[in-house]
Amino acid sequence: MLSAVHIKTGLLFLGSGLMALSLASRADNHDITFTATIRDTTCDMQIEGGNGDGTNNVIPIGTSGKVRLDYIILKNAKAATSFKLKMVSCPSSLTSLKTTVSGTASSVTTAIDNSLSGDGNAENIGVAISRTSTPDSPFTINSTTDAQRLIWSSGELNAGEVSLLASLVETQSGQGTTGNFSGIATFNFTYE
Repeated sequence: MLSAVHIKTGLLFLGSGLMALSLASRADNHDITFTATIRDTTCDMQIEGGNGDGTNNVIPIGTSGKVRLDYIILKNAKAATSFKLKMVSCPSSLTSLKTTVSGTASSVTTAIDNSLSGDGNAENIGVAISRTSTPDSPFTINSTTDAQRLIWSSGELNAGEVSLLASLVETQSGQGTTGNFSGIATFNFTYE
């Protein structure tokens, strides 16, 4: 949409008001044209699973948030929990959605590190995030490379959701310890 703004030259005041020039006899019209492309809004995204408001959720892993170390070492399903990312109010023009999982990467770049340290906290343990359908292919933390992050399939776009799995994993084989664990994952979305 185009619109025009007209500016007319009037009086020019210089200094502290001692001199005034009248330019009214030389008034000119100047047109300024503004152009813009109006785009659809982005999606509102929510997390389904765990406890929270859909934007910030705490997703416990294990029974009452407790997991045995041998379950983590053996990659037992009891050391993982599923959750969903859901699209809300997306524009009909959406053709592509890419999601980067961000956080503090452990020494294994496909796991988020324990943000707790010191006595009583788990060491060499991280949380990996993958599609529920491919639990052995976790996303690389902080990667913007398409092969290493979540690219929503057309089926997931049509359904408006993607099922994910958060799995506790050893970040150094045979060196995981028991204790408290907490990690923060942030999902960053790129829309097309």
